[in-house]
Amino acid sequence: MGKGKNILSKRKGPPRRDFLKTMAVGAASLTLTGCVNASQRSAWKQGKQPNVLFIFNDQHRTEACSVYGGRNVQTPNIDRLASQGMRFTNALSTCPLCTPYRGMLQTGRYPMHSGIVANFVETNPNQRCLAHVFREAGYLTGFIGKWHLSAGALKRNGKFDVNVAANNAYKRENPDPEFTSPGPKRLGYEHWETYNFHMDFRKGWYYRDEPKKLFYSGYETDGQTDQAIEFMKKNKDSDRPFFLMVAPHPPHPLWRGVKDVPKEYLDRIGQDIYLPPNAPKHYPLGPLQGPPAPHNSLSRRQIRTYYAMCRNFDDNLDRLMKYLDESGLAEDTIIIYTSDHGEQLGSHNRRSKMVPYAESVDVPLIFRWPGRIRAGATSDVLYTPVDHMATLCKLAGLEVPDTCDGRDLSPVVLGKGSVDRDAALMAHYVSTPNFFQSGTDFPEWRACRTKQYTYVKWLTAKEELYENAADPYQMNNLAEGQKVLPLLQKMRARLKDLLADAHDDFLPGTAYADWYDDQRNLIGNALGPI
Repeated sequence: MGKGKNILSKRKGPPRRDFLKTMAVGAASLTLTGCVNASQRSAWKQGKQPNVLFIFNDQHRTEACSVYGGRNVQTPNIDRLASQGMRFTNALSTCPLCTPYRGMLQTGRYPMHSGIVANFVETNPNQRCLAHVFREAGYLTGFIGKWHLSAGALKRNGKFDVNVAANNAYKRENPDPEFTSPGPKRLGYEHWETYNFHMDFRKGWYYRDEPKKLFYSGYETDGQTDQAIEFMKKNKDSDRPFFLMVAPHPPHPLWRGVKDVPKEYLDRIGQDIYLPPNAPKHYPLGPLQGPPAPHNSLSRRQIRTYYAMCRNFDDNLDRLMKYLDESGLAEDTIIIYTSDHGEQLGSHNRRSKMVPYAESVDVPLIFRWPGRIRAGATSDVLYTPVDHMATLCKLAGLEVPDTCDGRDLSPVVLGKGSVDRDAALMAHYVSTPNFFQSGTDFPEWRACRTKQYTYVKWLTAKEELYENAADPYQMNNLAEGQKVLPLLQKMRARLKDLLADAHDDFLPGTAYADWYDDQRNLIGNALGPI
């Protein structure tokens, strides 16, 4: 495999993993004996496992939820969900980019172990994923919305830069490149109303089991909510519990006003937008670093459109909650709401994501399970995307695959115990989202996040260190001039340990191209060839 073959073959095992797993033993035992298999109520009394409804929209930052302190949009239904369950205040998108997040969610593995470090790559289906585990346990598994775990139209585009001719030729040969055929590439999902990628929110389309575009009757998020409710209605009285993921694309850009969101939602967002102290103070916000070109600034209309999309999602969350409540399914269904990553919206003179700042990496996360999760609870535990597999499996009483890198946080969710985690690894591997570049629009970085501090090291060797509570807008870089050298040394050492655990040598983005063939099929990872 060339460079990719040797990336970390010299390292035989992560030095801290045994230690970390040992710390988790008490928590795991608590889950098995005190939370999941005992004191069963409701559906569990009949031997029926809980349904799982996992909802995550794209690019919804915490500040766009009023329960997290947002000022520009009211989200009464996200707030209500939080009042009925547990809200996490340190939930992180540890690689704030669409496909890597989805890879961590589905596999429970670090990107170095799953191999999923960039957008538009073909996920290796020979990994044990969430839907495999739930389906084998008797669950009906379903996915609705944006998939983004296939190469799609970029299948033959190349690995280092845009190849327009190859892209157009492939699309002529394959008029439905965003279709994922039934079989292993669906990673265990049976019910399928999904597309890999598009941004036609007002004329949205999706596929079922054949390469034929089907169209939502109205706005995309409304249509996906209709589909989710119909799925639950159809399976309400089934002997099989359901495991359903719903993944709307908005509030991901484009943000063109009524072209991308219903006018009534745009009308709900005021003209007077609050801009935080780490963002420019005048419209348009620009010039901002990073795409989209050519003007690369943010207008008032674009920002209002973003928040209008968030408000529409909030109304659709209300519809899902109402259906569960009115159908009698609520008590037997775990709802999880989160997002794949945030959005800078001008903060740190940036738009988009892929940077180590709070606006990109902090995400909303709420669990609701009436009668099992205490209403109105909060937790400050560090929660990462790889933790979803272990946590959801344990909540449902299922075994966690040995390949899972994540922690079982079900004791925290159920209020039955704590999990000792002092730090989490965050990373961005390629400097443009869809290609294996280095040092371009979004330079590579690694970071160590604790409850108190965020430490960042860029590929250029530049360092940043922020105190999270005292400096929420990350405007005072404690690493400048090495003002706090002992703390800086401690954070450097902790990051080194986290990188070793993840088999991450902190290489430039070009190094990972060897993990893929010329059609973007995954053929290797940090552990070697697949």
